[in-house]
Order: sequence, then structure tokens, then C-alpha cells
Amino acid sequence: MAKNTLTVLVIDAVLLIALFYVVGDLQWRVTYATSAHSACPPPGCGYAPSFSYSLLTQFFTMAGNGVSLTSPPTLDWIQALSYALVAINAWFVYRWYRSSRPRVPSVDTSSA
Repeated sequence: MAKNTLTVLVIDAVLLIALFYVVGDLQWRVTYATSAHSACPPPGCGYAPSFSYSLLTQFFTMAGNGVSLTSPPTLDWIQALSYALVAINAWFVYRWYRSSRPRVPSVDTSSA
């Protein structure tokens, strides 16, 4: 039981750390699109970035200055990692539930 608990805690920690870095990457993209940088000197390009989501995919859109730029659909890592987190925890709960149920001994009726 302790081994399974430790396993699920390690898997959860790895997935949560991955989610932390994915969210940081998305925040960086939004900051880059709105800030002044080498491609857009001060005061910046004036883009308004946004994300649109579908099942396991996302689109990054930047609109401004009469131009709308949309990325191709990419895998939405937040959704993928969240589904993995839920599925793995559900599997461990199911395994724990099955192992904690009392076992009913089978009765051999063929030798009577």
C-alpha cells in the first residue's frame, strides 16, 4: 500500500511540475506578444493575444494593427497533462478500492 501511495505521489508531483512550466510558457507567449522587443520596438506592436481551445488543441491568436495572426492548432499540454493526472489518480483509486474489498472464498460444490 505504501509503495502505491509513493508511486502516485511521485507521478502527481511530476505532472504538477510539468503543468507549472507549461503555464509559465503560455504566460511568456502572452508577455512577448504584448511587449516591445526587437521585432516590435517601443511602444510595441499593439497586439492583443488570446487563446482559443478545443478538445486537446489550442490556437494562439494575436490581433492588432488591422492584422490577425493565428497559429496552427497545437496540442494543449494543460488539457493533456490534466487528463493524465485525473486518469492516473482514478486508476490508483480503483486499484485501492479493489484491493481493500473483502474477498469471498469460493465454495467447491463439485465434490459433494
